[in-house]
Amino acid sequence: MVANNPALCEVLDILRVHAAELGNRHVIRLLEHYFTEMAVVIHELARVVAAGGHVFMVNDNARYHGEEAPVDLILSDFAEQAGFRCKSIWTLPRGKGNSSQQMGRFGREEIRKCVYHWVKL
Repeated sequence: MVANNPALCEVLDILRVHAAELGNRHVIRLLEHYFTEMAVVIHELARVVAAGGHVFMVNDNARYHGEEAPVDLILSDFAEQAGFRCKSIWTLPRGKGNSSQQMGRFGREEIRKCVYHWVKL
């Protein structure tokens, strides 16, 4: 799921192009591992949640080197591949600002904080 998600691959490809400019040289590996771990968590949820059961998850999107990783869309795609239907993604009224390290170079841009609602098929 991680290797085949178009949004995640796009973010990782952009970061690889700018790898020498990243403030943290481990960020690419960090993202790959985070999404791999979340794929395992989502598969375990699919294993233990009964058909018709609901999962709610709260999470923020993230920005690295000015590039937003749409965590909400990526994880909801994983959930659908694992046997859930994404019923909705609610965006909280107040988002999250980017880090002070990125503000100087990329400006301040708010990113989504969301609640996901998945239903097991």
